[in-house]
Amino acid sequence: MYLFKYFEPARLDVIESGCIRLTQPIDFNDPFELKPVTSICGIKDAMPDLSSTEENLGSNNKIDKLPIKVSSPDLEFKVIKANKNSFEEQQVLATTPPETNGVMGETSEQNQGEVIGVLCLTEEPDNLLMWSHYADSHQGFCVKFDTSNYFFNQKRTKQDDFYHLRKVEYIEQHPIKVIKSNVGVDLLLHKSDTWSHEKEWRFCAVLHDSDMLIECADSDIHLFKYPKEIIKEIILGANASEELADKIKTIIDQTPEFSHVKLTKAYIAEKSYRLEFKSL
Repeated sequence: MYLFKYFEPARLDVIESGCIRLTQPIDFNDPFELKPVTSICGIKDAMPDLSSTEENLGSNNKIDKLPIKVSSPDLEFKVIKANKNSFEEQQVLATTPPETNGVMGETSEQNQGEVIGVLCLTEEPDNLLMWSHYADSHQGFCVKFDTSNYFFNQKRTKQDDFYHLRKVEYIEQHPIKVIKSNVGVDLLLHKSDTWSHEKEWRFCAVLHDSDMLIECADSDIHLFKYPKEIIKEIILGANASEELADKIKTIIDQTPEFSHVKLTKAYIAEKSYRLEFKSL
């Protein structure tokens, strides 16, 4: 399977450096990310589950033996720790009447939004709206990734939430989260059906495992190294400049790992609202 990601013209560093940002959900452009309607019913029942999960992760010898990049150690455990910061507060709510349920658990979601990084990809290289929104009005470029590469397949167990691709589900109603489902990245895999045109897949990781950190006033940037051979094609936008095209050509020519990379240009179709592609 091939997936795609759109970039603005200035983001040539992604293909030059072999590093890509995994973004904190708190920086996403959808304000509903990590903000489900939270049910506090069953909080008491959820308490043993959290304790059991922590114990199991902490004593899993097989996971302990994995390379630190993959285990680091116990990716899920990091998220659980972040959630536990607010868990004591939620215990107080255990006796709260059900009618008070609503948009709650904001502290917990914010913690997850700060420790998890997400790489967002799409199935479509010809989406007019995404070219407009994410590639600076068709002036940027789109990268085609080969998802069969090991980089996208570092899943350790059937239950592992991290380091493998997950398909986003588009739903009409705001998801309801019971407290016992507070661990993991499932909340990041549901979006309003308003976004269904993006046909999105997500690759999640723990930001602590990033290879490079750029500290910023608003939000730190976490970069992860990727094998350059996962790039199969670079598509120039319909409004991309000759300067951008020349720069990308030079990068491809001077990078041995890109000897197989195809360079393509998008053009506006004459008789319909769609894009056509031609090899350069």
